[in-house]
Amino acid sequence: MTEATVVNSFLIFRVILVGGFLLILPHVTRKGLFFGVYVGEGFSDSDEGRRLLHTWRLGCLAVMATALLVGLSISAAGWPVPGNLTGTAVLLSVAAMLYLRLYGKTLALAPPAAARQAERAVAPLQGGRPKGALFARIALGICLLACFATFVYAIVGYAAMPGRVPVLSGGMGAAAGLSDKSFAAVIFVPTMSLMLSLVFGVSAVLNSNAKLSIRGGSGARSAEGQAAFRAAMTRLSGVVALLMCGLLTLLSVQLVRFQLSEIRSLGLSIPWGAGILILSMLGSQIWILKRYGQGGALIEDGSADTPLAGGIADNAHWVWGLFYVDRHDPSIAVESRFGFGYTLNYGNRNAVLILVTFLALALSVTALGLIAFAF
Repeated sequence: MTEATVVNSFLIFRVILVGGFLLILPHVTRKGLFFGVYVGEGFSDSDEGRRLLHTWRLGCLAVMATALLVGLSISAAGWPVPGNLTGTAVLLSVAAMLYLRLYGKTLALAPPAAARQAERAVAPLQGGRPKGALFARIALGICLLACFATFVYAIVGYAAMPGRVPVLSGGMGAAAGLSDKSFAAVIFVPTMSLMLSLVFGVSAVLNSNAKLSIRGGSGARSAEGQAAFRAAMTRLSGVVALLMCGLLTLLSVQLVRFQLSEIRSLGLSIPWGAGILILSMLGSQIWILKRYGQGGALIEDGSADTPLAGGIADNAHWVWGLFYVDRHDPSIAVESRFGFGYTLNYGNRNAVLILVTFLALALSVTALGLIAFAF
């Protein structure tokens, strides 16, 4: 199998996966939300709503076709990797423009009654004891301990390494010569493990305490759907954090052992583990969407008598339907309007601090990778 075939296969898979998700998303979003705008529970069944949905479907298909055409054309010209990257960039950028276009149209068509309902709506921050909160904290703690142990093992292993260490051939292959040992290369994987474990571990904790936006009226079915969806997302994030940390811990240990000449190659456990992790994540997300919908949309009963309540129903605090900003809301995490799962309240200082910390970690890992592998 040639490099072009492998790279093109990944591009096709990515386009189908992302495009399919975008096509499905409006149909599993909570009733009353339409392309990031709260429009009231009856809008999706109106002529305007059906026209916008039809435009979205055609637009998504056009975006997918354009991304494949651009990416595969560049690949056919002899540049498969640039073609893959360009096709992906086209997919994401054009899809974002399509979304913003329909967001603007939907916002202009939003009934005034929806805005009045949002002003009156009040939703609790919590609906009983959050399910999965203890598991989320335990998962985060295990990840931090594993990362600390991996750092210690890597540092001790580096001290025991000779001045010249084996170099991997073909990523997971056997040794292909020797090079000077590098401290940056040794701690790169533990640092990446720490970053990713924190991302998913902290996400699990935030998800378990995310603000509930239940419906007015009886609201009982809405609270049930919200709690079930939130618990599922919490458990998924916690499990992913544990699996990611375990996989990267194994990779870090194997790399140190390889450079100590204790093993001749990294073996197949790492790529197989990565494949299983990716498939598990995708399968779990598809199951959650099919079982619950966004925010429990497929469980709750949304109608004109039970309109959405809380910050998710207030258009005034959402930028482009994607970013929630409310300085008077103490919540750190709230349900996404258009997307899957939860987003931060960018009006909350703690949420901004979490975001800045993650960005700093990501930049640090990137810089460490450049130092470790560019020199």
